[in-house]
Amino acid sequence: MKRILLSLVVLTSICDASSQILQSENFDSLPIGAVGTDATGTIPTNNFFTLSTNYDLDPLAATTGTNAGPGNFQIADYGDGHGTVLQIEGTNGDKGRRNMWSGGLADQWAFRDPANDRIQVEFDLFTGAGGGDSNNTKGLYIYDATTNTSSLKILGGFVFNTKTLILQGIGYYTSATAPIANYGFFLGTGGTNLVLPANQWVRLTVSFNKTSGQIVWKGPSFLGQVVGAAAGVDPDKVAFISRSGSAAATGTTAAIVNAAATTAGFFDNLLVTATNIDLLGVNEIAAADLSVSVFPNPAKDHINISSTINNGINAVTLTDINGRDVKQESFESAADAVIDITDVATGIYMMKIDTETTSIVKKIIKN
Repeated sequence: MKRILLSLVVLTSICDASSQILQSENFDSLPIGAVGTDATGTIPTNNFFTLSTNYDLDPLAATTGTNAGPGNFQIADYGDGHGTVLQIEGTNGDKGRRNMWSGGLADQWAFRDPANDRIQVEFDLFTGAGGGDSNNTKGLYIYDATTNTSSLKILGGFVFNTKTLILQGIGYYTSATAPIANYGFFLGTGGTNLVLPANQWVRLTVSFNKTSGQIVWKGPSFLGQVVGAAAGVDPDKVAFISRSGSAAATGTTAAIVNAAATTAGFFDNLLVTATNIDLLGVNEIAAADLSVSVFPNPAKDHINISSTINNGINAVTLTDINGRDVKQESFESAADAVIDITDVATGIYMMKIDTETTSIVKKIIKN
């Protein structure tokens, strides 16, 4: 993967938005163990396709990888509020691919509301301890339909290095000084790498605008965008991925040759939507929203809501992805409130919080 030094541009525009859920998965309905029995990406199990190879794109290319197989994709019991999660074992060589995706996205996208020209993908990533012998990377890609060819386009995504804990954005891009290709982008300020904290779950979001080609990355402490080179291209699949982490020598920098696999870096709570939102997480940076905090999220038993003294909480409504109200609570301008969700099914919900001055909507994950 080529890399270009590019500082992120902070987004400032806000517009009204609607959205349609295309895919969601928290892995709780899948049995513990291997996701499926196929490693060719052609035979699904529970609508999940898994592809595992000891090479990158060319089957004849020399490789030291030897561990490709369907067992690379495991549903594991993480516990600690997250329940079952996805674990991917990376390649033990200098090449190798691991891709897992849910089928049907191309058709789901084709039948979306035409006004929703952005695909937005959210997911949880557990960073792990870092260090170790493996250079494997983990992450998520939004692919076009040329996935398994040399001309594949990564419309947007993330790459996380399980050894260094560095997170980068990825996308199809070109400029006056860069040929058209898939590039990695620094997510730190001033064109620097972003290092995630060890042993923590983080919520990451990426979106791709089919009309303009704009790619947006969002996560803890960063929000940025670039105009990519894939305007007019439709997304075909959203895949959890792992790669070797090897890199060729450049200048005085020696080559990185991976020789060990790792299972570090778990995934959970995938949500794929078609939307016309112009700014990821608009409500999370609005002034009113900053006066209300919701925690923990994801949650298992209860959710705490805390507000400023001048913006008391009057009511809270929890709505499922089908638009049905599943829980309602009333308060009298409370500064703090607790919502019991033990009787709520696992999944993704929208929580509407009515305060004295405004209404705020937060995305809530019940584990």
